[in-house]
Amino acid sequence: MAYTIIEVERKTGVSSHTLRFWAKKGLFPFVQKDDNKVKYFSKRDVEWVGWINWLRKSQMDIPSIRHYIHLANQGEGTAQERRDMIARQKEIVEDNIEELQSVLEVLSKKLKMYDEMLANNIDGFNPQSSQYKSCDTVKKL
Repeated sequence: MAYTIIEVERKTGVSSHTLRFWAKKGLFPFVQKDDNKVKYFSKRDVEWVGWINWLRKSQMDIPSIRHYIHLANQGEGTAQERRDMIARQKEIVEDNIEELQSVLEVLSKKLKMYDEMLANNIDGFNPQSSQYKSCDTVKKL
């Protein structure tokens, strides 16, 4: 079965605008076109759209994804290089998770401070206030 870009959008949640952009960037070298240059995606192509979407969500850039696809099209002999690319991307995601965890902790502390501020009717976050808490105070929480 063949799917149009609109049908792929419905199946994957990736917007048709994004799909067309990715196509222009060469991320779908395997997609068939008719005489009017309408793209038709096979079931396997739709699965690749999902995989490309995950790679983008992992912050892999488009040239790297294009290279990954090129390697995949070359077959088994490129498996180690593809594995290495995915391993590097996994490290990037883990670093991002670690950073986001730190951000989450700071936001949680800030919410706790606001709860205390509201309970005590003291605005410790207004730099013009005599009750202002310095960054040193914030770091201790």
